[in-house]
Amino acid sequence: MSLLLVPSFIAICLKLAIFFRYQQSLRRENFALCMFFGSVFIWNLIELIFLDSSYSDQINFLLLIAAYCSIIFVIHAFLCIAIEYSQLNLKILPQIKAVLNIVLGYLVISLIFDREFISGFELSGISLTKIAGERYWLFQVYFLVGIVSALVLLACGKIRLKDNIQSQRCLILLLATVPAASVGVSVVIFQALEIQATSTVFQSLGFSIMLGIMVYAEESSRLFKLLTFIPFTKERKLHKKILNQITNCVAINDDPARQQPINLKLMIKEFESLVVDHVLDYYDGNQKLAASALGVSEATISRRARAASRQSSPEGESGNLDDADQIPVRITQ
Repeated sequence: MSLLLVPSFIAICLKLAIFFRYQQSLRRENFALCMFFGSVFIWNLIELIFLDSSYSDQINFLLLIAAYCSIIFVIHAFLCIAIEYSQLNLKILPQIKAVLNIVLGYLVISLIFDREFISGFELSGISLTKIAGERYWLFQVYFLVGIVSALVLLACGKIRLKDNIQSQRCLILLLATVPAASVGVSVVIFQALEIQATSTVFQSLGFSIMLGIMVYAEESSRLFKLLTFIPFTKERKLHKKILNQITNCVAINDDPARQQPINLKLMIKEFESLVVDHVLDYYDGNQKLAASALGVSEATISRRARAASRQSSPEGESGNLDDADQIPVRITQ
């Protein structure tokens, strides 16, 4: 087996693992995500068949057409996901979706029956390369416009949305698309400049990573776990602060006399402060929602907020929470 088959085979295995591990997320009423998964899987499978294999010219051409049709479905599904995640709310949104479906159908039918798009193919070093027809530029425009439009929608959703979960989901998807989108856009640009380039092998791995992140982030609890790995996010900052506190707590010297004593009361108070501040910030200062999320009274949250605004001393004079009002460490997203 050629070494070139290994990345594509790994990508296929990753997609199968994603499906069996997170099939519940895929089975939900997210048709665009299911379409994206299916299209990427078919594209990867065709790529695997292409590599290190020999077929008749007719079969090779049919496989090439099927690969390009799957790419069109990938772009269409990605654009639909971006519209859904960004919560684009326009009166003409149904008409926009109808136009997208019409363009999808036109391009697929044209690729299959019109040789003005792809007139033939030639064998390159590692795969089949299409021979562009006179109207192949329409496919390139669709690819670039679709990718750029989806990225713009996600960026606007991240900035505009008040719903933290949807806003952060837009951020995650934006970051997940960087490797795959960069490779794809670069190849299209190189081809437009008549520079020999192919995304074979590398693109399948990039889309596998992207797909895994998208499916994993469908659950809000898993979404916030991902955010703790992304620099400069509020979730990452909170995670680091709590981790530092835990590290200080477990770093106990064998000889207590040689160690500065741990102020347990102060540590608990600081931990509560981190949690309450984070939840209040998450709900834009809405104390009622924060109290409901933490399972405490609104008066407790209000007292804590007043204490923080006064920047009370570490000993916590009026800002201390009573033992009866200790806040359980539980954040419900």
